[in-house]
Amino acid sequence: MFDTTNSVSLLWPPGYERQFEYTDVAELVSDLNLRLLVRRLSLNPAYENYVRDLLLTLCTDENVIRYRQAVLADLLDDDDLLLQLEILLERILELEGYLMAPQWRDNRLRLVAWRLSELDNYATCVCQFDEVMQRVGDRLRSTALQRLRDEIHAHVNSPAFINLRQTLPELLPKIQAIRSITIGINLDDQLRPLSATLLDAHMERFVGAGILDRFFKRENDAPQGKGPLHDARSLNMGGARFNVELEDRNSPFMPQLFRDLSQLVNDTSRPVEAALKQFTAVSTRTLIALKNEIAFYIGAVKLIKRLRGAGLPMSAPTIAPMSERMMQAESLYNINLALQLLPNYAQLDKVIVRNDAAFGSDGRIFILTGPNQGGKTTYTQAIGLMHILAQAGLHVPASQATLSPVDGIYTHFATEERPEYEAGRLGEEARRLGAIFHKATSASLVLLNESLSSTAADESVFIARDVLRVLRQLGLRAVFATHLHTLAAEADAINADSGGDARIISVVSQVVIEHGEDGQVVRRTYEIKPGPPMSRSYAVELAARFGISYGQLMDVLRQRNLLD
Repeated sequence: MFDTTNSVSLLWPPGYERQFEYTDVAELVSDLNLRLLVRRLSLNPAYENYVRDLLLTLCTDENVIRYRQAVLADLLDDDDLLLQLEILLERILELEGYLMAPQWRDNRLRLVAWRLSELDNYATCVCQFDEVMQRVGDRLRSTALQRLRDEIHAHVNSPAFINLRQTLPELLPKIQAIRSITIGINLDDQLRPLSATLLDAHMERFVGAGILDRFFKRENDAPQGKGPLHDARSLNMGGARFNVELEDRNSPFMPQLFRDLSQLVNDTSRPVEAALKQFTAVSTRTLIALKNEIAFYIGAVKLIKRLRGAGLPMSAPTIAPMSERMMQAESLYNINLALQLLPNYAQLDKVIVRNDAAFGSDGRIFILTGPNQGGKTTYTQAIGLMHILAQAGLHVPASQATLSPVDGIYTHFATEERPEYEAGRLGEEARRLGAIFHKATSASLVLLNESLSSTAADESVFIARDVLRVLRQLGLRAVFATHLHTLAAEADAINADSGGDARIISVVSQVVIEHGEDGQVVRRTYEIKPGPPMSRSYAVELAARFGISYGQLMDVLRQRNLLD
């Protein structure tokens, strides 16, 4: 039988501890809007907690990540295998129902029938699993699915499982044998019931009979009564109503009669119960343990195919050593934004803005500036979401990506003023920023979005400059999306007067205007690229975008006849 300690996992290679571990994730979940991604990756709400725990446990082991990537690749390449696994998942869910403790624990017959039914469903599920995996055969390339295929096949052909399959057909009829009983009732001289006994047990059900039925009765017909068949829930005898329940104390013989019946069915169950003892070691939990893993991969494949169908790239990232502290992505986009727009657009390739991004020796800390609604928050979130997906072993929203795993993602997004914070908004921001430096390492990723925006610009620049110096000393990767263009202009100066090997660079959200064939503006998008901040040009563009540039406002006054 399957060994629960050494059974195959689709998430963890042999010898790895199978557990999810994370702490202090409330801000990360909120800042990256991770709940949306979790919902879309989950086949149904029952799997959301499992998917959430898996994503938040940032796996840093290259072998584990590649192990999962290989499983995902097999399922992406084989539609038939994916379909069959979906069917099997439903079978496993049915099997899981047997783990619930029956409410009728003292009923020996029903407990035996419950266990017999569980083993029958288990045997059927395992055999179907084996058929599916054998049909796929040598098409499987992932170590996990190959091992699962071989282990299930060896299990199906083991003497113990063969014995189980041969024994079950013999036991099932025995436990289901009794379908009716014959009761003998003694009457007094006034035809009132005096006593009763069980005469016989039958494998067929009784049916009611009329005169013609009795006249034309055939030899092979089921046993027939001498009158109409009464509802088993109640019985009228001699004008007195007897409730046919064991607990009924009104009848002079019904309680004892049903005790005899209980003894009869228990006697029937004993040989079946004894035969089942040889299968005590058979546990369905190992097969059920695969349920969440299978559901996770099915949900991932469906999401990838849906985004690809909408014209967006999803690719398996190359995993670089953690020590390199690098990330490089082409045509990266925010997967949450794409998921929000999917219901409204058949194709998203012309709607979603994609950007390249690269962390490495040329720059590990980005000071990202640009206009409001220029994509800064979207870009910052995209980098965090990409690492979460990659380290779970999934594809990432980019045409190509290479990255070093991070040991933690720490976010600090601006929040609204809250009266319960005694120190005010700036004090709360400072508390949250300080907490990051108690946990982050050189292998971490820090995402700051409009941090320190609650105080005056000169104060913000002063505090932010010190924060950047410490981030540089740590040597980690970071994005600081900010409205502080002065800070971005000082990137080289901060590099020069502080230690560390994490170079700070200015990255800018630049407006791109697309024109139609008639020369009219079709849309404005923002591409994010390294470069010096351009606060003045952004201010002009922002004013024009909202119709408040000098020329636009003067036109308004002219239209109102307020100017000569």
